[in-house]
Amino acid sequence: MGKVFIVCPECHQQLSFPEQPGWQNKLVECPKCRFKAKASVYRLGSQARGAHGADDSATQLVTSSQPVFDAGRLRVKNTNEVHDLRAGSNVIGRCATTGTADIKIGSDMYMSRRHVRIDVVKSARGYEHHLVEINSKNIVKLNGKPIKRGDVLILKFGDMLTLGMTDVVLESGDNESTRLV
Repeated sequence: MGKVFIVCPECHQQLSFPEQPGWQNKLVECPKCRFKAKASVYRLGSQARGAHGADDSATQLVTSSQPVFDAGRLRVKNTNEVHDLRAGSNVIGRCATTGTADIKIGSDMYMSRRHVRIDVVKSARGYEHHLVEINSKNIVKLNGKPIKRGDVLILKFGDMLTLGMTDVVLESGDNESTRLV
């Protein structure tokens, strides 16, 4: 058995669930926006794994023998805003018209425009997430503890970063909380 990856047509959240016979006709509830519909209504195929311009009609299944490469996502704790990470370098900072961050989060005046970098690196087991302190003017905390200037640390899903006054959690993009109703 494999996994089926779909995208919610309302909030565009990536969802997944274990493949089972007749899954296309099962009712799916999005854990983020609570949209309910048959699985066949959701966007299917490689777009559900982050590709752009792909064929929506082709269902993407991942069998258990394949390693799952999950680049993960960041969830802002106080707003539940979600930002998908991509393979490679992801610079995180505050929203600013002059900001050049890849992922812009809120308007926290204690967060730098380029606060921290997360490098998503492919390994034999999947992706590793390397937290790189990029000498921003403001400190970075990992699970409540400040990190040192120039540190490179390996993150795991569930780790919380504090950027300025904003808490951000690294989560798996492989959302097993998707329910087949």
